[in-house]
Amino acid sequence: MHQSKRVLLVENPNAGARDKHVLLNDLREGLLSAGFSVVQESEPEKIRQHIHAASRSEENTLVCVICAGGDGTIGMVANWTDATTPLAILPLGTENVLAKQLGFHVDIRQLIDRISSSKTFSIDAAEANGHLFLAVASVGFDAEVVRLLSAQRTGHIDHTTWIAPILRAIGGYHFPLIRVWTEGKKKAIHTRWAFVLNVPRYALGLKFVAEGDCTDGQLDLCCFRGGHWWNGICYFIGVVFGWHRSWRDTHVEQATSILIESDESVPYQLDGDPGGELPLTIRVLPGRLTFVGSLPES
Repeated sequence: MHQSKRVLLVENPNAGARDKHVLLNDLREGLLSAGFSVVQESEPEKIRQHIHAASRSEENTLVCVICAGGDGTIGMVANWTDATTPLAILPLGTENVLAKQLGFHVDIRQLIDRISSSKTFSIDAAEANGHLFLAVASVGFDAEVVRLLSAQRTGHIDHTTWIAPILRAIGGYHFPLIRVWTEGKKKAIHTRWAFVLNVPRYALGLKFVAEGDCTDGQLDLCCFRGGHWWNGICYFIGVVFGWHRSWRDTHVEQATSILIESDESVPYQLDGDPGGELPLTIRVLPGRLTFVGSLPES
């Protein structure tokens, strides 16, 4: 076995709706058959140590890091790798926003072929209060739902798991005013909902900014000004059908840096994980991430 073909398989045991041990075993066996040595790890601290050790080694033999989980798993790994370490995705989360955008599927053979091809491509990432996110950061009601789900989560989840926190947020969230500043602007955007997207796709396949591009060195900002839960239903329908861009209470623009603040306690989330509370400073990091294979055409 050649040390030059080493793969780190990062497993999130709680990702998605069910246990994936059989799938992970098949992936491991397939990688071994393809001539790779495999280190499999699920504990965050040990994962970080493996990545750190590889980056410091004069003979870095790490071919790629496979993220077997959802968007949060990929984000965790990306925060520990440098821009040149290739990543791969076995999408095991509930939404798998980034995997869908980049053409990764639950297909062991396809994944091994992508890793074996030695091809790579780069995409942008974003930094929010010093922490990387890859797909989306959101502020307001959406982030409150994520916070409530995280507080009650004990294991695997599916789409139905979101119902209870959504209902709790409807009953308790009061939509504080949010101020959004983009670079070079002297006037803030006053809003109640804010989404900062690195990719056009979001949960449930929603496309707030359909023309978004994860390789253009820009972030897409989408804000909604309505301050009630029923506004959210309207916005959801508007995004599904692409109507929202023509509405007066919608604001969309591109930016490379964004500051979001409020006079009240407002939560934010990064790639489906709670991030904390405002203020939030975001900047784009062009070409920060490398993935195996080829970037699918839009």
